[in-house]
Amino acid sequence: MTLLDPQMQAFIAQTLQHYPVHGAVTDVIQQRQCYRDMYRSFSAPKPTRVQIKDELVKGPDGHLIPIRHYRPQGISSPKMLSYPVQVVYLHGGGFVVGDLDSHDDLCAEMANICGFNLVSVAYRLAPEHQYPCDINDCLALVDHLIHLGKAIILVGDSAGATLAACVANARSSYTGTQLLGQVLIYPALANDASTSSMHEHAHAPLLTKEEMTFYHNIRVGGSEAIAPIQDPLYCPMHTQSFEGLPPSHLFPAQIDPLFDDCELYAQALKTVGVAVKNHTQVGDGLVHGYLRARHMSDKAGANFQHICATVTALGRGLS
Repeated sequence: MTLLDPQMQAFIAQTLQHYPVHGAVTDVIQQRQCYRDMYRSFSAPKPTRVQIKDELVKGPDGHLIPIRHYRPQGISSPKMLSYPVQVVYLHGGGFVVGDLDSHDDLCAEMANICGFNLVSVAYRLAPEHQYPCDINDCLALVDHLIHLGKAIILVGDSAGATLAACVANARSSYTGTQLLGQVLIYPALANDASTSSMHEHAHAPLLTKEEMTFYHNIRVGGSEAIAPIQDPLYCPMHTQSFEGLPPSHLFPAQIDPLFDDCELYAQALKTVGVAVKNHTQVGDGLVHGYLRARHMSDKAGANFQHICATVTALGRGLS
C-alpha cells in the first residue's frame, strides 16, 4: 500500500479516535453518534459572506425533505443558457449517517469559493427508510429546482456521489440545458466487489471492503439478495445507456477500495462520447473521506481547491 504522509496519518488518527469499535458494524444509533462526534471535531469556521437558510421541500409521496441553502453575497453569478446556476450537494455517509450539519462547513466553503448558490439535502437514511427513499428525495429536490428554472451542477461525496450519478441517469434529458455536469468525489459507482482496488485496499484506513458490503446491504433491508438488479436509480453503472449524461468529473482517493469504480465509469462514458475526466493524480496519497482533511492536509486542501475550480468551470461553461 502507498505510504501515507504524516498529515494524512494525523487525519486518520483523529477520525478513528471517535470510533471505539469497527465503524460499519456498530449499532446504527451508536454509529451516528460517533459520526457526529467525528465531523464536529473537524468543523471549520464558515465564511461570513455566505447566507444560510433552511427550507422544506415536499416530495411526491408527501414527505417533507429538509434542505439548506448557501448564498454567497456580493457575487454576480453567471448564467448558462439563460438559467441561473445552482449547485446541488449530496452528502456521503453510506446511506446511513449524515445530515444537513455533517457537511455544513464544507458546503459553505464551496459556495463561497465557487460563487454559486448551493443547496444540500437531508435525504432519508437506512435502515429506517429503505431504497428508493434516498434517491426519491434527491430527485424531488432536483425536480423542484428544475421547475424553478435553475441550471444544476450535481456534486456528491461517497454515497452522495452515488446518488448524484443516479440523479444524472434519471434526468439526463436535461443535459445541455438545465443539467450542466456532475462532480463525483470518491464515489461508489459499480457495486463490484471483484475490482483490483477492492482487493488491494480491502482494509484501507477509513473504508474497507467489508464496510462497503454492509452499506450496500443495509440500504435494501440487510440482504444483497434483494438488491434491485439493473436499476439505474440504485447503482449508476446499472443504467442501460450512458448516452446523454452530462460532462462528468471524477475525484477518486488513491487508497480506497472504490478507486477503480471511477475508471470503470469513465471508460463507460467515453465509449458513448460523454465528456468525462478521471482526476486520479490529485487523489494520490489520499484516503476515503479526505474532504474533512482539507484544512490539515496539503494534498487534501489542494484536491478540494481543484474540485471547486471544476465546479466553477462547469458553471461558467468552461468545462
